[in-house]
Amino acid sequence: MTNLVPDFYDEICRLFDEEALPSLSQFIRIKNLSPAFDPGHDSVPNTHAALEHVSAWAADHCPDGTVITTLDAINNSPMLVIDIPGTVDGTVLCYGHLDKHPSAAVWSHGLSGYEPILRDDKLYGRGSVDGGFAPHCYITAIATLSKLDIARPRCVLFLETTQKSASIYLPRYLPELAAIAGDPDMIVFLESICADYDRIWHLTGYRGVVEGQLSVDVSSKPAHSGAAGMAPSALGIAFTLLDRVADLTTGSMTLPGLAVKKPAHLTSGGLDTDAIAGRYFLNAAGIDHDIAGISDTPAAAASRPVWDAGLAVADIDGLSSGDIVGGILPPRISIKIGIRVPPTCDSVEAAHIIEGQLVENPPYDATVDFTPSNILPSWHAERLPDWLAQSLDAASRDYFGNPAVSWAIGGAYPAIEIIAQQFEDVPIFATGLMGPKANFKETDESLDLAAAHKMTASIGRILADFAQAAL
Repeated sequence: MTNLVPDFYDEICRLFDEEALPSLSQFIRIKNLSPAFDPGHDSVPNTHAALEHVSAWAADHCPDGTVITTLDAINNSPMLVIDIPGTVDGTVLCYGHLDKHPSAAVWSHGLSGYEPILRDDKLYGRGSVDGGFAPHCYITAIATLSKLDIARPRCVLFLETTQKSASIYLPRYLPELAAIAGDPDMIVFLESICADYDRIWHLTGYRGVVEGQLSVDVSSKPAHSGAAGMAPSALGIAFTLLDRVADLTTGSMTLPGLAVKKPAHLTSGGLDTDAIAGRYFLNAAGIDHDIAGISDTPAAAASRPVWDAGLAVADIDGLSSGDIVGGILPPRISIKIGIRVPPTCDSVEAAHIIEGQLVENPPYDATVDFTPSNILPSWHAERLPDWLAQSLDAASRDYFGNPAVSWAIGGAYPAIEIIAQQFEDVPIFATGLMGPKANFKETDESLDLAAAHKMTASIGRILADFAQAAL
């Protein structure tokens, strides 16, 4: 491992606070919504403004020889590529995104989605941790290595603008990115969650998604509620069908074909970090009271939203207004469902299994259809190279004070699977600072600045170790 100069961490903190933080604060002020939240394309000028802002800051802070390119195959959703030369052989791809979720109307007193606020060693504002941090972290780490004459690899930052829209346009840009980057040796993905700020949480997998519409037709027209007990209930049949595949009280899927072999622990740290992960998941789910068998054993609860398949009902269409006295029996019900499948489960095969169970032999000869509307693959990483595993663990111990932990999570990052398909067999180091009270996607989004210093130093350490391994 690299023996960094004594003032490396101090220089990281200085550069981040004096140079990156003002730029990140300005980035927060830009209202650049992801395309899924901007159907009228009103935010497109702001998307370009965000790219121009980050591009200008990078030009001022990256080492000499850096080439900055805006790829605009899709004008409304461009990609920024920052190609930073190294001092040794080898290329590291560094992923990030610049698009944002909408800002909720009401934040806590004194806070605002688009006005950066420093409070209690946190930077508040939309895009502070989710989007804005990654490019500022990468460039601060690389600029510090350059200033201190520490060997480093070539780093190619690629910053997309559709991550919050399931990275819908990312595949369009990857061939052009590959032409620029060549054959990378490693990929860094700095947009993941973490269960606390006391160590590096290395992502090794996430659940896949099967979304679709379950529709049930039972009659040719609506019936008065006086026919209840004689006319079949479309809603009742729909839930009877869902009961074939899941325990509707918990959402746990019961289909054997969706079950996989579970690891003994969710995290590589065993029971202690399993419990930390479990508490994080419980808090994220808003479970603030005791539930026997779940919240009373956080370590056991940790694997449930990751290695078990789960069902969520997102919407029910076809119900009559509650203002109608006595109600109406609807002739047709359509239920939008989302099913998460474990990291090692094939999402496409899971969709076939689910469809077969839902539509076969429906009660009362109802007409039933299940149409998948979205299938996202699950992802499970290969083992990291030994030098990288040792490097991130050393960085975690040096800067966070605890060993690094690997884990899988229940949410999905489509960008990772898309990138993995383009750059096969290239190791992906995925981590991030979207941890407790970071509130990404919600009100009061914030970046923990102490953790930001530690993560930025860790990225610099890993890049330096890459260079040493390459020599």
